[in-house]
Amino acid sequence: MEIKGPDMMRGCWWIVIVVLALLLAAGCVSRAPNTAITVTSDNLDDFTPVNTGSVDFYTVDFRIENPTNRTFENVEVQVTLNPVVAFCHIQSATFEIPSLAPREKKAEQIAFSEFSDLDCAYNFTSSVTSDQGW
Repeated sequence: MEIKGPDMMRGCWWIVIVVLALLLAAGCVSRAPNTAITVTSDNLDDFTPVNTGSVDFYTVDFRIENPTNRTFENVEVQVTLNPVVAFCHIQSATFEIPSLAPREKKAEQIAFSEFSDLDCAYNFTSSVTSDQGW
């Protein structure tokens, strides 16, 4: 049985409507950069490594804050520590936060090691993504 004429067009419109609905649903849960959430570090300028033999252990504290009146879901924070001196190594970490409520603050920490006596210093960059809210 072959469908021709108006019945064929009606079938095509249903397909178009279903595809548009799927695209809309995918857009509702897609991740997007979130510039509202702030990432800061208070101890990056003056942190002191703990020396253990030929290795120095560093610990850096980060504060992740939602200063808005919105709740953000599935927040992912990527932090990269960039060395100020050439002989130290780049360090990075990703923090996954299921939900960040309005005015909520979270504390996260990165621990890493370097060869002893390098006296490393770092700057950091961060990027935050979360589910898009409509």
